[in-house]
Amino acid sequence: MATGRDLSFPHPFGAFMRALLQPAYGEADTLTVGDAPIPTPGKGQVLIQVAAASVNAADVFVMRGVPRMVRPGNGLRRPARHRLGMDLAGVVADVGPGVTRWQVGDAVFGQGIATFAEFALAEERRLAALPQGLDAEHAAALPVAGTTAMRAVEVAKVMPRQRVLVTGVAGGVGQFAAQLAALRGAEVIGVCSGRNVERVRSLGIENVLDYETQDPLDTATLYDAVIDNAGGVRIRDWRRVVARGGAILPNSGVRGPDGGALMRVFKAQWHGLVAPQRVRVFSGTVTTERLTDLGQLLATERIRPLVDTTYPLDQAPEALARVGTHHARGKVIVTISPVRPVVA
Repeated sequence: MATGRDLSFPHPFGAFMRALLQPAYGEADTLTVGDAPIPTPGKGQVLIQVAAASVNAADVFVMRGVPRMVRPGNGLRRPARHRLGMDLAGVVADVGPGVTRWQVGDAVFGQGIATFAEFALAEERRLAALPQGLDAEHAAALPVAGTTAMRAVEVAKVMPRQRVLVTGVAGGVGQFAAQLAALRGAEVIGVCSGRNVERVRSLGIENVLDYETQDPLDTATLYDAVIDNAGGVRIRDWRRVVARGGAILPNSGVRGPDGGALMRVFKAQWHGLVAPQRVRVFSGTVTTERLTDLGQLLATERIRPLVDTTYPLDQAPEALARVGTHHARGKVIVTISPVRPVVA
């Protein structure tokens, strides 16, 4: 396939692909799987033949259009793009003008656009080479959650022998944040439901609290950092159990005792001005460099993903519904099948 050429019909893949379609905001029953045009890569973009994609909480927020702060970039009354998905792993099928890092046939993973589809676009700077021996499903679990977790550990300034509490530790960001903090030599305390305690311990996180029977606020020793991915505790209550100069990182879009995502941001900013701790909101940015580091950790089994369930593309709505319950026990993966061979 010629680099950067127009992929409109005729071309080796045909004019259309199978993809998850979002005609309106709502629950997963509003989603369908049908035909969509194969996109053409623009300047700095890569077309990926997708092998696997994973579902993030952000995909559910965009699906529902809630909180409404997600709508301005995606359509106020109805979705403008009609497509969902960010994480992917697959093979480069074509490259747009100006792309120098990737060639047709390269195996890659990273962040793309509308990735629940047979083909998806991605910016070349948001991809990394798929490490040899790493399967696509595990790689697809990593990009958004892994880089967000990496950023959380950086913002919290996690150091050896610190006590770091991670809530939502069985979820996407939580599982990677706990493992990355442990790699820095921290004493990690995870918080999850009782049914997930042993799964989290299998990651090497020995101290895991069952929030149904154990209160993370009931501690005799102060935490040095709290990475709160659940949003079930008020920021002001975290302040009682975090050491002076420590970090409190609220990271949840789910409505909780501090209100919804936007209210939590406002409250975090206010507490950041008056608290003796560092209260910070943050976001992760997917880059080739971060993905490369995370990919090597995954390939060498220094970190590994908890996978809840895997669905084929035709059942992608069920995958979104699963994450929307907030009861997924790890990452939910969508495999794209059949995967047609790339034609050079």
